[in-house]
Amino acid sequence: MKKGMQFVVLAGLFLALMLTSACTLRASKAPALTPSPTSELLFLTSTPVADALATQTAAAKPAVATATPEPLPQPTEAQAGGGQEQGAAQPAANPIPTLTRPTTYTLQKGEWPICIARRYDLNLSSFFALNGLNMNSRPQVGAVLKIPATGNWDTSAHGARALRAHTDYTVKSGDTIYTIACYYGDVSPEGILAANGLSSPADIKVGMKLKIP
Repeated sequence: MKKGMQFVVLAGLFLALMLTSACTLRASKAPALTPSPTSELLFLTSTPVADALATQTAAAKPAVATATPEPLPQPTEAQAGGGQEQGAAQPAANPIPTLTRPTTYTLQKGEWPICIARRYDLNLSSFFALNGLNMNSRPQVGAVLKIPATGNWDTSAHGARALRAHTDYTVKSGDTIYTIACYYGDVSPEGILAANGLSSPADIKVGMKLKIP
C-alpha cells in the first residue's frame, strides 16, 4: 500500500516537471516571423518614415524649368511682299533746262532740218533760206546749221509743232535720244534726259520707259 502511493506521487511530480519544462521552452524560443513582401511595401508606402523619404527624394531631384518660348520674329512688310516684282529705282528728275535758240546747231544722227525747226520754233522758210536747204535736203551728220534769231513756226502752213502728245515712251532698238526728240517734235534731247534723271545720251537703254516733258 505504501509502495503504490509512492509511485503515484512520483508520477505526479514527473508530470508536473514535464509541463513546467514545456512551458519554459515555448516562452523562451518563440518562432521568428518572416515578414512578407506585402507587409514591407505597406510599411514603406504608408508610414511617416516613407513619407519623409519621399519628401527628401523629391527635394534632391533638380527642378526642371519650363522655358517660355520666345515669339518668332514676324516678317517685315518688305519681306512679306517677296512675291512682288522689284525693279530698279527710277532716277530722280532734274530741272528741265529752258529751251533757248542757239546761234548754230550741229546735226546729230537721226535728225533732219525740219526736226530742228520744230524744236526751236523757227520759221521754216527763213531757216531753209539761211542754210540753202529745202524740204528734200538731207544734210550729213555733223553739218553745222545756222539758226535765225527771228521768226516762228507757222502753224497755218505746217501744222502744230508737236507731232504727238507727250506720253511716256519705251525705248526701242535703234532709238537715240535725238530720234526720240524728233518723234515728238517740240521737245529737246536735253529736256528728256533731265526729266528722267539721265546725264548722257548713252544712258538710255532698250526697254527703258522715258517720261517726255
